[in-house]
Amino acid sequence: MKIIMDIKKRVHSKILLVFQFFFNIILKYVGNTGRSNNVENYLKSYKNRYSRKKGLSKLDCYCEKKVLDKIHGLYGVGEKLRNEKKSFKKFFLKKYGIGLIIFALIPAVGFIYSILFGVKNGGRGIFKLCVDIEHTNDGNSLQCNDVHQYKWDTTLNNIGYFNYVFTFIMLFVVLVVVIYILMKVIKYEKLKAGKSKMNIKEYCTLCKDVF
Repeated sequence: MKIIMDIKKRVHSKILLVFQFFFNIILKYVGNTGRSNNVENYLKSYKNRYSRKKGLSKLDCYCEKKVLDKIHGLYGVGEKLRNEKKSFKKFFLKKYGIGLIIFALIPAVGFIYSILFGVKNGGRGIFKLCVDIEHTNDGNSLQCNDVHQYKWDTTLNNIGYFNYVFTFIMLFVVLVVVIYILMKVIKYEKLKAGKSKMNIKEYCTLCKDVF
């Protein structure tokens, strides 16, 4: 169980670091430079852009609108609470904090399997699996009160495989969403600056300023 608790603590600390990273970015820029007409014009032209898109581009256009609307709304709140960082932090945590934390914790659901059944060559779980290799049938395991793997081997293996796949997929989804949001934060700053096209040097400078 000690190994499992150590893993949980590490995951929790990483989630807090990601959450703090996002909040620092928002706090750094929201309300400092005001909202731009370029952004508002871009958002207003959403229907026109959406009607021309197809396939994944259409999905990206829809998701982009949702993300940019949220960022734009935060800038509006930031203008009102420009000199009240604590009030803005309270607003942000109240409106988005719980949702972000739950979303970030989705991959951690995979640890439920480890908590219940333990980790191979590590700590034992709530349901203590028998580790005696000689207990392979009812005849030689009657005196053992642990859960015998020979009875549940196929079921546990199937659950384990599903758990690994689920955890991997959720980690991938969370990572993709985080990267996507960061890309849209950069695009928002680009729109505010009125720069539709940028060379690599200008783009790198903008990314450095944002992060």
